[in-house]
Amino acid sequence: MLDWIVNLFSNRTFCTKINNLLSKIADLICGVIRGSVIGPLMFFIYINELVTLLNSFGVKVKLFADDAKLYLKIVNGTDYDKLQAALSALCAWAEDWQLPISISK
Repeated sequence: MLDWIVNLFSNRTFCTKINNLLSKIADLICGVIRGSVIGPLMFFIYINELVTLLNSFGVKVKLFADDAKLYLKIVNGTDYDKLQAALSALCAWAEDWQLPISISK
């Protein structure tokens, strides 16, 4: 099973098609395969550590597809500090794993 998964993510290439023109083939060095059956599972495994990290700050996390929602009831300054620490940890995690955060969402 492990060999199959390694093979799935090894030696992948891609090109871009616009109308009838194809770009040069390039190596694909990261990412989850869109449209595959196993893609969502692989993405979940990839970000599952994020849930554990944020839960350690007392923040609730809800995941759906490639979205994450964070929840924490703020009743005092300590809760505010917890949330800020969790957001800082989230930013550090995202930078480490090269996964950009959409602030506007």
